[in-house]
Amino acid sequence: MVLQTAQEQVNMKLRYYADADVQEWHKHAIRCLRSLQEEYDTEVEIDRVDQQHGHLPEFPGTIRQSDPKTVYERDLKRNRTLTDRIEQTPSEAYKRYGDLEIAGNVAVVANDGSVVWASTLPGFADGYMPGVESETAMDFLDEITSAPSERLCIECAALLDGSEQYCPSCDADLTGK
Repeated sequence: MVLQTAQEQVNMKLRYYADADVQEWHKHAIRCLRSLQEEYDTEVEIDRVDQQHGHLPEFPGTIRQSDPKTVYERDLKRNRTLTDRIEQTPSEAYKRYGDLEIAGNVAVVANDGSVVWASTLPGFADGYMPGVESETAMDFLDEITSAPSERLCIECAALLDGSEQYCPSCDADLTGK
């Protein structure tokens, strides 16, 4: 995903930590990533941290076999930007009862390779407590697939909920005026 400003160009990519526990979520994530790549020329990739659903069909991005610990160390642990944006520490978000639970989540990756946002709940908001839509992987993929510029600030690549008039991170005017 290339977000252009007068001063700079911000390149973003979407990373899916596969395989989601529920096969339909897994297939949905792959469909959304393929759509983002084809319709918006967004760079997409998959880190298979928990292979459960067999061989992946042809995919337009990079596919890596990874283990959860490597991904946690590389993308999530000690990531201040991520911690600020998800409002909890990575160990609170991705370590449950001592086990790393990363599979099924998605991340927005900046052009320097750092994760700037990641979902903290795989799947859709249905089945979780009310108000977690902004934290779930599948809801995020649905929203960004239909309207990427409403979910990411063009100036600083901050995540948006779609209702802001000004970016909460850099105060950029989002009204298009």
